[in-house]
Amino acid sequence: MDKPKKESLLNQNPDSKICLNCGFPNRATDSNCMYCQTSLVADSGLISWCRQTYYILRWRWQLKQKRETTHKPDRMPVFKAVGYFLVGAVLSGVGLYLFTEAVSKNSFSKGLIAILFLFYGVFTLKGLFVKK
Repeated sequence: MDKPKKESLLNQNPDSKICLNCGFPNRATDSNCMYCQTSLVADSGLISWCRQTYYILRWRWQLKQKRETTHKPDRMPVFKAVGYFLVGAVLSGVGLYLFTEAVSKNSFSKGLIAILFLFYGVFTLKGLFVKK
Protein backbone atom coordinates (compact mmCIF):
# COMPACT_ATOMS: atom_id res chain seq x y z
CA MET A 1 0.00 0.00 0.00
CA ASP A 2 1.41 3.35 -1.01
CA LYS A 3 2.13 5.89 1.67
CA PRO A 4 0.43 9.25 1.18
CA LYS A 5 2.68 12.06 0.08
CA LYS A 6 3.52 14.56 2.77
CA GLU A 7 2.57 18.06 1.84
CA SER A 8 5.23 20.68 2.34
CA LEU A 9 4.32 23.66 4.48
CA LEU A 10 5.85 26.06 2.00
CA ASN A 11 4.07 24.63 -1.04
CA GLN A 12 0.50 24.78 0.19
CA ASN A 13 -2.48 24.03 -1.95
CA PRO A 14 -3.41 27.43 -3.48
CA ASP A 15 -7.15 26.75 -3.35
CA SER A 16 -7.30 26.45 0.44
CA LYS A 17 -6.61 28.74 3.40
CA ILE A 18 -6.05 27.78 7.00
CA CYS A 19 -7.95 29.77 9.61
CA LEU A 20 -5.51 31.48 11.96
CA ASN A 21 -7.96 31.22 14.85
CA CYS A 22 -8.97 27.55 14.79
CA GLY A 23 -6.82 25.98 12.05
CA PHE A 24 -9.78 24.83 9.94
CA PRO A 25 -9.02 24.56 6.18
CA ASN A 26 -11.23 26.82 4.05
CA ARG A 27 -11.60 27.56 0.35
CA ALA A 28 -9.46 30.37 -1.04
CA THR A 29 -12.59 32.29 -2.05
CA ASP A 30 -13.99 32.39 1.49
CA SER A 31 -13.63 35.60 3.46
CA ASN A 32 -14.76 34.11 6.80
CA CYS A 33 -13.93 30.78 8.39
CA MET A 34 -16.66 28.16 7.93
CA TYR A 35 -16.04 26.82 11.45
CA CYS A 36 -15.46 29.80 13.74
CA GLN A 37 -16.60 32.70 11.46
CA THR A 38 -13.41 34.74 11.92
CA SER A 39 -11.95 36.80 9.12
CA LEU A 40 -9.53 35.04 6.76
CA VAL A 41 -7.82 38.21 5.54
CA ALA A 42 -4.16 37.24 5.43
CA ASP A 43 -1.54 39.45 7.02
CA SER A 44 1.87 39.48 5.45
CA GLY A 45 5.04 39.12 7.43
CA LEU A 46 7.13 36.67 9.36
CA ILE A 47 4.97 36.61 12.51
CA SER A 48 1.76 35.80 10.64
CA TRP A 49 3.59 33.13 8.60
CA CYS A 50 4.88 31.50 11.82
CA ARG A 51 1.43 31.64 13.38
CA GLN A 52 -0.16 30.12 10.27
CA THR A 53 2.47 27.37 10.18
CA TYR A 54 1.79 26.64 13.85
CA TYR A 55 -1.96 26.32 13.20
CA ILE A 56 -1.35 24.04 10.22
CA LEU A 57 0.86 21.77 12.30
CA ARG A 58 -1.62 21.80 15.19
CA TRP A 59 -4.50 20.95 12.83
CA ARG A 60 -2.59 18.02 11.35
CA TRP A 61 -1.55 16.79 14.79
CA GLN A 62 -5.18 16.86 15.97
CA LEU A 63 -6.27 14.89 12.91
CA LYS A 64 -3.54 12.32 13.52
CA GLN A 65 -4.48 12.01 17.20
CA LYS A 66 -8.12 11.28 16.38
CA ARG A 67 -7.11 8.70 13.78
CA GLU A 68 -4.77 6.90 16.18
CA THR A 69 -7.31 6.78 19.02
CA THR A 70 -9.92 5.04 16.85
CA HIS A 71 -7.67 1.99 16.39
CA LYS A 72 -7.24 1.31 20.08
CA PRO A 73 -9.68 -1.24 21.49
CA ASP A 74 -12.04 0.06 24.14
CA ARG A 75 -11.54 -1.51 27.55
CA MET A 76 -14.25 -1.67 30.14
CA PRO A 77 -13.26 -0.24 33.54
CA VAL A 78 -12.79 -2.81 36.30
CA PHE A 79 -15.61 -1.52 38.52
CA LYS A 80 -18.05 -1.53 35.63
CA ALA A 81 -17.05 -5.09 34.66
CA VAL A 82 -17.41 -6.31 38.25
CA GLY A 83 -20.80 -4.60 38.47
CA TYR A 84 -22.02 -6.23 35.27
CA PHE A 85 -20.75 -9.61 36.48
CA LEU A 86 -22.52 -9.27 39.83
CA VAL A 87 -25.79 -8.15 38.23
CA GLY A 88 -25.64 -11.00 35.71
CA ALA A 89 -24.80 -13.58 38.37
CA VAL A 90 -27.56 -12.36 40.71
CA LEU A 91 -30.17 -12.31 37.93
CA SER A 92 -29.15 -15.78 36.77
CA GLY A 93 -29.16 -17.12 40.34
CA VAL A 94 -32.57 -15.64 41.10
CA GLY A 95 -33.86 -17.02 37.80
CA LEU A 96 -32.60 -20.53 38.60
CA TYR A 97 -34.05 -20.39 42.12
CA LEU A 98 -37.44 -19.16 40.93
CA PHE A 99 -37.47 -21.75 38.15
CA THR A 100 -36.87 -24.61 40.58
CA GLU A 101 -39.59 -23.22 42.86
CA ALA A 102 -42.00 -22.90 39.93
CA VAL A 103 -41.32 -26.47 38.78
CA SER A 104 -41.82 -27.86 42.29
CA LYS A 105 -45.13 -25.95 42.73
CA ASN A 106 -46.31 -26.43 39.11
CA SER A 107 -46.77 -22.66 38.67
CA PHE A 108 -46.72 -21.53 35.04
CA SER A 109 -46.65 -17.77 35.70
CA LYS A 110 -43.77 -18.05 38.19
CA GLY A 111 -41.95 -20.20 35.64
CA LEU A 112 -42.28 -17.46 33.00
CA ILE A 113 -40.94 -14.85 35.41
CA ALA A 114 -38.08 -17.18 36.36
CA ILE A 115 -37.16 -17.70 32.70
CA LEU A 116 -37.24 -13.92 32.18
CA PHE A 117 -34.82 -13.40 35.09
CA LEU A 118 -32.61 -16.20 33.81
CA PHE A 119 -32.45 -14.75 30.29
CA TYR A 120 -31.65 -11.25 31.60
CA GLY A 121 -28.82 -12.68 33.68
CA VAL A 122 -27.42 -14.78 30.83
CA PHE A 123 -27.57 -11.87 28.37
CA THR A 124 -25.84 -9.58 30.87
CA LEU A 125 -23.03 -12.10 31.32
CA LYS A 126 -22.86 -12.70 27.56
CA GLY A 127 -22.50 -8.97 26.94
CA LEU A 128 -19.66 -8.85 29.43
CA PHE A 129 -17.62 -11.76 28.08
CA VAL A 130 -18.34 -11.70 24.32
CA LYS A 131 -16.42 -9.10 22.29
CA LYS A 132 -18.47 -7.06 19.83
